[in-house]
Amino acid sequence: MDLYYVTYVFGMAGYSGNANLLASSIQYVINVALTVPALIWVDRWGRRPTLLIGAALMATWMYANAGLMSTYGVVVPGGVDKVPEESMQLSGAPAKALIACTYLFVASYAPTWGPVSWIYPPELYPLRVRGKAVALATSFNWAFNLAIGLFTPPSFVNIMWKTYLIFGIFCTTMFFHVFFLFPETAGKTLEETENMFTDPHGPKHIGTLAWKTRVQTKRIRAIEHGEIDPEKFAARYEESPERSAESATFTKN
Repeated sequence: MDLYYVTYVFGMAGYSGNANLLASSIQYVINVALTVPALIWVDRWGRRPTLLIGAALMATWMYANAGLMSTYGVVVPGGVDKVPEESMQLSGAPAKALIACTYLFVASYAPTWGPVSWIYPPELYPLRVRGKAVALATSFNWAFNLAIGLFTPPSFVNIMWKTYLIFGIFCTTMFFHVFFLFPETAGKTLEETENMFTDPHGPKHIGTLAWKTRVQTKRIRAIEHGEIDPEKFAARYEESPERSAESATFTKN
């Protein structure tokens, strides 16, 4: 929402003309710059911690903006400068806080949900269904982008500050969704990832409980650097209970 319609937000904070465009463009610089740390360290951080922290921070800034606008915002009939979507106006310190929280939202999104939402889906699926599954994930991603694009302008007009409250609730839901249902995939082989979902010791159709999974990047890098013999590792994997469970699953199918 902030990425698409930040000009409305800054218009409500008192910016107009070139000043609005300049202030709005800063968020794109923040978005690009803060994507770089994720490119470097996301395998070390892991997918789950990155998504959980991102969801928590984004929810915080959404709720903060909702609170600022509901407390200090003044309803402007017809909108600021006759722009209906700029339905409220803030000034002084609250306006600056609104802008700061908007930038902080982008800074929280850029190294977390921005890149990981593209990294995570391909790591979840076995090769036999990966192409179709990732295509569906990408299609739904853009479908919901379209929905947000269509929803936000009329929501600014009709429910005003409550728009931020709705997106804050979505971010909170994302946090719990990831915590309970998103297993860690960083540093995992395709076989290990599939085993998490076929683990007979976990709930049916879920497998290993998501919060019990761990980042394995150090181990996989050790294999790549020759510090662990991949043949011995493969032999241990073939003898493991997880591999036996996987074999039994394929036999049934």
